[in-house]
Amino acid sequence: MAQFIATPSWLGRFFTRISTVTIKQSSLVIHFKNTTSRAYLISDFTNFTQFKKGLFSGKITLNHNKKTVISFLNKQQAQTLSEQLNSVFANHLEEKVNTAKTLVKRYATNEYLRDSNVPLLKSAVFPLAQQYGAIPALWQQHLSAINIKFLTILSSSPTVAHATEQLRKSYEQKTLTARADFYNVVESNPLTHEQRLAVIRNNDKNLVLAAAGTGKTSVMVAKALDLIAHGGVKPEQILILAYNKNAANELNQRFNLRAQQANLNVTPPTILTFHALGLKLLQSANKTRSLSPFANDAMALNKWFTQWLSNTLKTDSRFCKTFVETLYEPTDSLNTETRTATKTTIKAQTYQTLSGLEVSSYQLLLIANWLYMYGIEHTYQNDDTADFYLPQHQVYLAHFVTDRQGNSVQHAANLQNSEHIKYVRAHHKKQGHALVQTFHYNWQEGQLEQRLKAQLQKHKVHINPVDNQAVYDRLSATGLLKQNINKYLNCLSAIRGEQLSNAQIAARIAKSGIINHKSYATLLVAMQRAYYEKLKEQDAIDFDDMIASAAQAVKLGEVSVPWRHILVDEFQDISRARMAFLNTLIKSGPQPCFTAVGDDWQAIYRFSGGNLALTTQFNDLIGSHSLTLLQKTFRYNNSISEVAGRFVMQNPEQYKKHITTHTQVSTPQVVLLDDLHQGKKSVALKVQQTIATINKNNNTASIAILSRYRFMLNEVEQHLAGNNFANPLHFWTLHGSKGLEADYCIIIGFEQGKLGFPSNNPGNLLVEALLPAPDTFNHSEERRLLYVGITRAKHKSYLIAPPSACSEFISELINDNYPIDIASNLFVKQSKLNK
Repeated sequence: MAQFIATPSWLGRFFTRISTVTIKQSSLVIHFKNTTSRAYLISDFTNFTQFKKGLFSGKITLNHNKKTVISFLNKQQAQTLSEQLNSVFANHLEEKVNTAKTLVKRYATNEYLRDSNVPLLKSAVFPLAQQYGAIPALWQQHLSAINIKFLTILSSSPTVAHATEQLRKSYEQKTLTARADFYNVVESNPLTHEQRLAVIRNNDKNLVLAAAGTGKTSVMVAKALDLIAHGGVKPEQILILAYNKNAANELNQRFNLRAQQANLNVTPPTILTFHALGLKLLQSANKTRSLSPFANDAMALNKWFTQWLSNTLKTDSRFCKTFVETLYEPTDSLNTETRTATKTTIKAQTYQTLSGLEVSSYQLLLIANWLYMYGIEHTYQNDDTADFYLPQHQVYLAHFVTDRQGNSVQHAANLQNSEHIKYVRAHHKKQGHALVQTFHYNWQEGQLEQRLKAQLQKHKVHINPVDNQAVYDRLSATGLLKQNINKYLNCLSAIRGEQLSNAQIAARIAKSGIINHKSYATLLVAMQRAYYEKLKEQDAIDFDDMIASAAQAVKLGEVSVPWRHILVDEFQDISRARMAFLNTLIKSGPQPCFTAVGDDWQAIYRFSGGNLALTTQFNDLIGSHSLTLLQKTFRYNNSISEVAGRFVMQNPEQYKKHITTHTQVSTPQVVLLDDLHQGKKSVALKVQQTIATINKNNNTASIAILSRYRFMLNEVEQHLAGNNFANPLHFWTLHGSKGLEADYCIIIGFEQGKLGFPSNNPGNLLVEALLPAPDTFNHSEERRLLYVGITRAKHKSYLIAPPSACSEFISELINDNYPIDIASNLFVKQSKLNK
């Protein structure tokens, strides 16, 4: 390269330290009068050099990491130097722009732009657009027209986020056009626009929310076929995880059918349940172990646990005592965080003691059980002067629900205060009775047992502990043992589903507001340990172990993860353990794309570990993602959609969707019927009458009768036995109906109370504490359950409810003017009264 030199102007000889500025090879070098120098690599420049002519001198501005201005140069020499600098820089810049175009083509034109590739474009592509926008004239002067066109398009986006969005939209539009014929035939009906977008979007993480009947299975099958047909992905590089075995089989069959329909001669991808995947990975790692009989046989697990618990109660006095103290879950009624729950519990609950008595409060239960366990005969008085009487010792026992200051405990069943205490004391003194007094604060401070013992000994009451066998016999005879076996088995299931450590078990129970949380944690840790030891004795694993062990094998590199794409069905019901497993696969795989498909409106399996927060808080808990909503349903009509959608969207913690329907009707197709037949309550006869009405209009239509509870269905099914209806009849619980459909649905069971719908049974506090945290909206999961029920119907949903004392849900449908057909004047009258 010829050497270009600029020297100071005549004026600059007096005002600058520079002696010469020259281009040497690929650098600009400034020589100073003191013989030092500074070099700048031209390839590191961020923009063109700018020349400005002054009256006596010229100056050039260099753009690198910062701006450097060189003044007082000879005007002609500075201009020539600047032009040569820009000529050299332009060559480097052409290379940078060409590299940028290659990156955009690779990461944003040939494929969907992934979040993980945005930083690369942010460092190597987007800055060029910003630099071009600063001095476009110089860029247009020195760069090729095709590169200027590229930069002009890119610089139209004001931010990186906007540029990312535009690149993705451009890819989507191009792909939609190029693959239109494929998307028209890959399913039995052409894919909708939203379904096509769900197929196209292959970000690092993708969330597809599919309302009922919007074709999520179609999306999963079409996405797999699209990746194979157009994405250069081999079937064995795709993993599809189904919720259960039936769903996995359906996906397999659908894939084969649609591949044939699309004229693709390909083998299916890996389609498995989570458990089958865990087993497959363990086999690959040569870590196969037999499956515990407990995994598929709940009776076997119950039998073992009953035997273990019975033996432990008989042989371990400390365990037995703790178990009796924790037969029920108490909360502190003085604690403001648990006060509302306590109020409800006090009103609704009674407690059965070891001696077979039913007492009105948890603290009275503790006292009664303590008396039994120490061999003290007692009767339950339950009046305003005493709670118990000890006939062998002629001693009365009164428990006062007050704090140390004599104030009544809020929300106690019977409000008491210091005046009441004086009254009770005076009464027994007048009658000459011996009186033992205990207080709420004794229990709250953990001193109730000590207080009882000290007070009774003052009255010469002999305290003689009964043996563990006698306690066990009473637990068994009263049904308390069986009741608690079921509770603790549910606890173990929740612990294993959530993969809780001992510390996490203790923390969750403590957070729940249960007073003696340490005792519960002690019991559960012992039960969990015994379960593990039994599995070890069997040399077996259960389903939860299968997933955890497989994840560990992947982490240790004992098995490889070949999948470039991982798709998960029914994501709204995923558990914490399964999500942890997925994260392990994602981190250990070849940078796989993860697509979660589900519907937060149909999340109804929290009781089995479903963690809805992983869907509703996807961005916070799982990460940045592309969201696609499937909002066109092919199952039901606009009337059903309007009622069900409005009803379920009352919960603000869920995603908002705007459902459109393929089928349009002009009249309400959600019908509210009373449960009376000829003036008398009979749900079964009303169902029979409704079936007959449907049969008259369409004797080939399928009909499903649905209820929150199986026993209600059994009663109706028994009543209908022997009726020769031409229609196919189905009897589904609302939980069991998910994924199913019928022409007409009849939903029953809209009562109030614990066995109503919504159920007012708060559930066992201990089990609830160990399950995933629920969303806070009242009856949120019950609300989703009704949404599932209503949307099983293709044509019409009938709701049969009592016209008086009906459930909150029916009252809402009536009083909030939902567009339903109220086919009973009794409901209309009730509606007017409420208004």
